[in-house]
Amino acid sequence: MPRFGAHAFIWRSDWAPATAREVIEAVAATGLDFVEIPLLRPTEFDPAGTRALLEANGIAATCSLGLPHDASLPDDPEGATRFLRHAIDMVAAIGSPVLSGVIYGTLGAQDGRPPTEADYDVIAATLKPLARDAATLGVALGIEPVNRYETFLVNTTAQGLDLIERIDEPNVFLHLDTYHMNIEERGFAGPIVAAGKHMRYIHLSESDRGTPGRGNVDWDDVFEGLARIDYAGDLVMESFVALNADIARATCMWRDVVEDPDRLVIDGLAFLRDAARRHGVLGSG
Repeated sequence: MPRFGAHAFIWRSDWAPATAREVIEAVAATGLDFVEIPLLRPTEFDPAGTRALLEANGIAATCSLGLPHDASLPDDPEGATRFLRHAIDMVAAIGSPVLSGVIYGTLGAQDGRPPTEADYDVIAATLKPLARDAATLGVALGIEPVNRYETFLVNTTAQGLDLIERIDEPNVFLHLDTYHMNIEERGFAGPIVAAGKHMRYIHLSESDRGTPGRGNVDWDDVFEGLARIDYAGDLVMESFVALNADIARATCMWRDVVEDPDRLVIDGLAFLRDAARRHGVLGSG
């Protein structure tokens, strides 16, 4: 049975002790199974405090990140390795089974050229030993394709699957995102079906990153695809109400796309849960 969660940026833009408590309590109040924590600065992260809050509220967690500019791939494999190894340790310390996102590059970084085979070779060679290390800690690594304006490296399901094949470790999976799919894919169900067993995580994000059901994403197509592969992974509502400055620069989010955060949580989650149930993704059509 899939778990239903939400990204922390729906509530707050940072993960300090006080804001972590606020977000985790809000997630618990909505009846969600878990929160996705943006692990943008692993060296400043308090794993013990976060784990205590999660356990006190009966909430699980997943983690996501993109590589920083000073430890990026494919340019700095040694720096990326150090950064990701520490991040994996933090993820394991809070009991999360997932570290996903743009773990293969830096959001907003563009080289003004297409990716090369050498780029992918470096990325795969860097992530393979990290995946093995993560497996010993019970952590799986997700590859999230994002749109061409945020990276030149992995934009489509096919490119994500190719990178997973190059890494060739069983705890590396595909993480799709409907916002990026709406830009890069020809529909939703087809790529989801193509991903099949490799897909274990999905961001449910509207075409403008606002409230699901009020934009251009074909949600019936999304959930039809999930139903066709008997999807049992994580379903994550993602929107950016409170936005970290680093992410704002990378995603060019400069205006309010939600207006009423409370309505986003109430209406958006209700819409997604209903669509999932209608298509049998949550076990009852």
